[in-house]
Amino acid sequence: MGKEGTVYQFGGPIGAFFVTVGCPITTYAFYFICNEDGCPSSSFLQQPLEYLTSVWPGWSGLYSNEVMMWYCAWFFGNLLLQFVLPGRTREGTLLSDGTRLKYKQNATETFLLITSYLAFMTYREGFSWSLWSYLWDHQLHLITATFIFSTLQATYCYVSSFFTDELLAKHGDTGNHFYDWFIGRPLNPRILSWDLKVFSELRPGIMMWPIINFTHLAHQYTTFGYITDSMVLINIFHFWYALDSYLNEPAVLTTMDVIDDGFGYMLSFGDLCWLPMNYSLQARYLGMHPFVLGPWGIAGVLAVQASGYVIFRGANGQKNRFRTNPDAPEVKHIKYITTKSGSRLMISGWWGIARHINYLGDWVMAWAWCLPCGFKTPIPYFYVVYFAVLLIHRERRDEIKCSTKYGKDWDKYKSIVRWRIVPGVY
Repeated sequence: MGKEGTVYQFGGPIGAFFVTVGCPITTYAFYFICNEDGCPSSSFLQQPLEYLTSVWPGWSGLYSNEVMMWYCAWFFGNLLLQFVLPGRTREGTLLSDGTRLKYKQNATETFLLITSYLAFMTYREGFSWSLWSYLWDHQLHLITATFIFSTLQATYCYVSSFFTDELLAKHGDTGNHFYDWFIGRPLNPRILSWDLKVFSELRPGIMMWPIINFTHLAHQYTTFGYITDSMVLINIFHFWYALDSYLNEPAVLTTMDVIDDGFGYMLSFGDLCWLPMNYSLQARYLGMHPFVLGPWGIAGVLAVQASGYVIFRGANGQKNRFRTNPDAPEVKHIKYITTKSGSRLMISGWWGIARHINYLGDWVMAWAWCLPCGFKTPIPYFYVVYFAVLLIHRERRDEIKCSTKYGKDWDKYKSIVRWRIVPGVY
């Protein structure tokens, strides 16, 4: 039971249970069902239960102490680089207790250092470098390692929140232990100056994502002797998305995840396991089933990607600059309404088109990431469907939060900026 007056998200404890169980099952299912025999495997389509029984690898095939050790080295190695490499210290947004947390930001330097090393070793050793074959052969072990680690991290953050004076998340202190563990009880769990939420949001998972993608590229080459244009595009798109996140690292401090959401299983699993393992599904598919786009296909995919990126980065950059300094030359022309709480709500520029126009850009790019796989199977398009559901859910959560925070001012804002995400449609 939760505290009196509790407002649950994600369907409350029951919804949290299905997400907690369903997301790992989905991640494992993609690994087992999508293989060299098809995606989904033809054997699975013919006899699902018999197929799943035949591919069950046993516990030793599911978990490896060695891979778990390597993953811990990866996670804490990233942490070491954050503290060792030079960086800039920035303040986060003003919290409800009147404080601002400080963050050392050097994700770009960390990412470029790691990927430069990997590029050098691949240049020297070729696509047959042992790291790429090791990652390909141990994908299942890596899924389990990230699943276990993210679960342990969420549990640590939940338990430790009872023994510190850290600020609690508004929706994470309901009194229902399972739900609070899932949604995140602490808002900004820290060990000294190490912010676990922001670190997990940006570093281990997102940095692993393009590395996993390149593993699939190397596998395609060593298996078939060539690399398709579709595989190259997927790797470029995802690498650029990660790099772009790091180049705009200050903007993460103004996102809903950092400002409002607690850090629990939902974000921990999503950051460390779900993102690198499932966002690389298109590259994994192409690694086993090469598909050639050709010049016109490349042009079409690039056009979709460019359109989405312009909307996504333009909107997010404008929002971050306006929140940081509304008098800056780039945003001083933006029209806005001032709420009773003193907040400024933009009603022109990107944010005058739709209340979450950045989500539209993100979703358009999602199509560009799936189209290189062709149309032989719908499985690689899971990301487009999942992402649409995720963005709509996030938009609805934000609507409730803003309506509660701004009251009649929010109604006035909605009368000016009518559309939620897609102008003229939604």
